[in-house]
Amino acid sequence: MKRKHQVVLFAVLLLSLTILSPSFDFRGSQLNQEQEKEKDAFPGNSSRNEDAQSPLEIVVAMSDEEFQAFQKLAKEVAASQLVEINLRNEKPDTYKRVLDLEFSLGENGDVVLLDSEEVQYYAQKGYLYPLNGTTLSKSLGDTVVGLRGMTEWNGYQWGMPFDFDPYILAAQSSFLKRAGMESLPHNKDQWVKLTQQANAEGIPLITMNINDMYGTNAWLNHLEPRMAPDQVNQTPLDSQPGDLQQGIQLMNHIQPHIMVQSTYPMFSSTADETNIPMVVSLLSQLLSADQASTVHKDSLERISFESLETVSSRSLVITSGSVEAEEASRWIEGMTSAPLQLKWYQQVNRLPAKQQELDLESEKLTGRYEMTKRHSWFSTTQDAPASTTESLALITRFHKKVQQFLKGEITANQYVNSIRTSSLK
Repeated sequence: MKRKHQVVLFAVLLLSLTILSPSFDFRGSQLNQEQEKEKDAFPGNSSRNEDAQSPLEIVVAMSDEEFQAFQKLAKEVAASQLVEINLRNEKPDTYKRVLDLEFSLGENGDVVLLDSEEVQYYAQKGYLYPLNGTTLSKSLGDTVVGLRGMTEWNGYQWGMPFDFDPYILAAQSSFLKRAGMESLPHNKDQWVKLTQQANAEGIPLITMNINDMYGTNAWLNHLEPRMAPDQVNQTPLDSQPGDLQQGIQLMNHIQPHIMVQSTYPMFSSTADETNIPMVVSLLSQLLSADQASTVHKDSLERISFESLETVSSRSLVITSGSVEAEEASRWIEGMTSAPLQLKWYQQVNRLPAKQQELDLESEKLTGRYEMTKRHSWFSTTQDAPASTTESLALITRFHKKVQQFLKGEITANQYVNSIRTSSLK
């Protein structure tokens, strides 16, 4: 009888605990431990609401005009893919600081538009989601090989190339002919001819944006030999090869004929719009100037240009903290489809990252401009145009010396010596 009362009492006590604590779960402690382990393994997840219906957070950095075009196309793709999106446009000059802070706090969005040359950096930090296991892996093979190489690391693909904008050296074709040349200069004698013609006409020879370190360095590497900081730095301090001396002489010869600007110079097919016959700029700037011209087509001159083997490229990436990787990959797939690539190029003049569409538009440019024969947008000596982290750091470090040379504050010899001396410290 006593044993029976004990059983009844235990049953009543257990029932009371259940009633008083309806949310009690004997597995709670174990589940909490498992959730904490998941947060440690994927720190980005802790900052996102895991509601399957939450919209994709897409972060970019663009000018207001460019963002308006991007926003329209992004919403168009989202509607077709049945994906809800939130777009955020950061200021370009603070973009990297914002990204670094948000990545470190795990508060980044689902999709980010990155400079392609920075994709490897963020992948190595563990901030990106590999695309090999997504639906994007099927269409990656359609992208330009040179661009795709910029987003590869450790055997995986970390970004989907979206667009690119090559740096170009352009000249009024009529000016080249007046100097007795049929194409753009590639050696010292040809540059001398052009400076002599500029002297005869009483005009500067060439203009460029002094604040664009990629453009100015691309032009320095177009000279013979390559004279940008990363190339000059490779020459031993205790030697003075003849070709380096030739490069110094050529730089000093051209420098008095350079006009620098703090923004991209205007340059188009209109003969009287500028009296500077040559320019270092981005292809998009040239195309935009031509489109904005109100001069009749019959009054336009031909322009000769070629790529400087350096490109401004952007790629769409999925962050490691995203809980919407499937939706993100569908949206990116739509944004990098052939129809959208052509629409984007037509609106902002940045070339398509898809090889077939690039070939199509390149053919049209050939008929419109005098492009170098066997023209390539990328270096023919490298598999990928991406600069290494070390070379980018070097270019940034010595860009002030480049600016001083372009403004005539130091000679080419001082520029070269300062780079080669400082690199050994």
